[in-house]
Amino acid sequence: MGIVKTYHPPLTSKLKQIMKGHWKKQFNYDYLGSYSLDGKKEAIVTITKLDNDKVTGQQGRKEDCFVVYFKEFDKPMILNRTNAKAIEKVAGSGLVQDWQGTQVTLYVEKGVKAFGEVVDALRIRDKKPSKVKMDEEIFKQMEFAIEGGKHVQVENAMSKYFMTKEQQGSLEGLIFKKKKK
Repeated sequence: MGIVKTYHPPLTSKLKQIMKGHWKKQFNYDYLGSYSLDGKKEAIVTITKLDNDKVTGQQGRKEDCFVVYFKEFDKPMILNRTNAKAIEKVAGSGLVQDWQGTQVTLYVEKGVKAFGEVVDALRIRDKKPSKVKMDEEIFKQMEFAIEGGKHVQVENAMSKYFMTKEQQGSLEGLIFKKKKK
C-alpha cells in the first residue's frame, strides 16, 4: 500500500491571528489561568469588581467561588486564599469593598502542587506594582527593539512604565505591525 498524501491548505490570515498564544487559550475557559499571561512574565492589572460565581469542579461538583475581575481581561480570576491575602496586603485593607481600583501584579508561579498534580499557577504579587516614568531615551530604545524583532519583549515590559497615551499608542501600533508580518 502506498503513502497517501493529504493536502493541507495554507492558513488564512484570519486563522493565523487566532492561532497564537498558549494552547490553552484555544479552549473556552471561563476563568483566567497561568496561560492567560501568554508568555509574559507579569502583568499589572486593575481590580474592577469582586463577586461569587458557581464554579464546576473537576468531578462535576458545583461550588461558590470568590472571583475578581480586572479592567485588562474579559474573564474573572478565581481567588484562592493566597491571592486574596496578596490583594489585602497591596490594598492595605482586608475589606473587599476597598479593593476596587487597586492595581496588582499578576505572574505565573511554576511547580505548584494542586489537585494531585504539579502545575503552573496564576498568582498575585503581595507588593504594589512599581512603574518607572518612560523618558524619551527608553521610548526610543523600545522603538528600536520592536524594529529589531523584539516586539514580544517590549510588549512584556510596557506594563512597567508610566507613559503618555501617545507613547503607548505609538508602541502598540508598531507591535501590531510586527505581529502581522
